[in-house]
Amino acid sequence: MILLLRLSGIAIFLVLWEIAGRSMGAALLAPPSDVIAELGKLATEAQSRATIWQSLAPAVVGFGISCAIGMPLGAIMGRSKVADALLHPWMSLFVVTSVAAIVPILILMVGTGWWFVVTVVVLSSVWYVVLTTYQGAVRINRRLLDVGRAFGASRVQIFRAVMLPALFPYLLAGARIGLVHAIRSVVLAQLFILTGLGGLLQEAGMDISTARLLALLVVIMGLGLIASHGLGQVAHWLAPWQKTVDERT
Repeated sequence: MILLLRLSGIAIFLVLWEIAGRSMGAALLAPPSDVIAELGKLATEAQSRATIWQSLAPAVVGFGISCAIGMPLGAIMGRSKVADALLHPWMSLFVVTSVAAIVPILILMVGTGWWFVVTVVVLSSVWYVVLTTYQGAVRINRRLLDVGRAFGASRVQIFRAVMLPALFPYLLAGARIGLVHAIRSVVLAQLFILTGLGGLLQEAGMDISTARLLALLVVIMGLGLIASHGLGQVAHWLAPWQKTVDERT
């Protein structure tokens, strides 16, 4: 029933979009039929395919760096009052700061090469990973930790048997949020230096029809959905007990 309602909502949206596109013209809003045709062209153009795939590399690297930094940092902040007092103001500041505002400084510091894009990805996504992990670490039930200590468990055993399972949903949520921001920030960074997906969007924006521009936006959204879903499947494979808990709740 839920699937039917979702499909019905998508179908209604596409019909309304088609009607609006036909009435407004492709220069303002290309209809879905034209966008689908452009998607077919993107799929058959070797250069466009290569550009899109190459754009994912800095997103993956930046996302990995964000998780490697953000998850331990968030856990430490959540369990240490000293670390929280020292780092929380900076985390709050960077979460609400647009990376686009500091791009000129980053270009001066890093240049306009591959690592510039990675740096933008890290600065755009790491703070969401930190914040989400921090919220999970703060909410760990102290009684569970006390039980582990009462049975003589070491810090490593407590982390592996108590803290990690409790943190897992927050780690997954932070990773998914960070991954979405990583993909978005790749496009943002490449728009500034006119390469990759950003370069394709810039070129599409100069066309008379908006079909290619909308097709590229659909590709970006599709990549985000696929990446988020794939990350969820990997997480369920790594921690199958969490899938059981989710189904029960």
